[in-house]
Amino acid sequence: MNARRTAVKFLNAVGVLLVALGVVHLVATPHIPLLLRGSPRAVYQQAVGPTLLNHVLVGLLLLPLGYTTWLAGAAAECGEMWAKHVLVLNTLVVFTMPILVAVFMRRPEYYRAPLFLAGVGLVAVIALLMGVAIFILAGAAEPSRG
Repeated sequence: MNARRTAVKFLNAVGVLLVALGVVHLVATPHIPLLLRGSPRAVYQQAVGPTLLNHVLVGLLLLPLGYTTWLAGAAAECGEMWAKHVLVLNTLVVFTMPILVAVFMRRPEYYRAPLFLAGVGLVAVIALLMGVAIFILAGAAEPSRG
């Protein structure tokens, strides 16, 4: 199996994992009110709506991110330029995920929640696979057409 085909397989896996991460996000959403329950009443009332909205939106937006990554991976193998542009943009977004987790999720109790740990694990695997795939595609010579 050549390197380009391996990269495409990685991108297919990344697409599926991004969709899975979106599903994990949506499955975790009903737990948010329980997490905020210890807050003062005014804080809870002000925070629960925006926090739920944010969680649902991120979960939903991960679905097309995964799908476009999967779709563009196959098209990039055929040399489609639009696919390379989509993959570069999606890779930039994916690379921000571990950074954002590290910046915003510093409290140790977060790392005891199974759904959160599943999400962090998925983010790490996704970023690693996508980085390797893009590195391979960027370094692989274009097939000769002549």
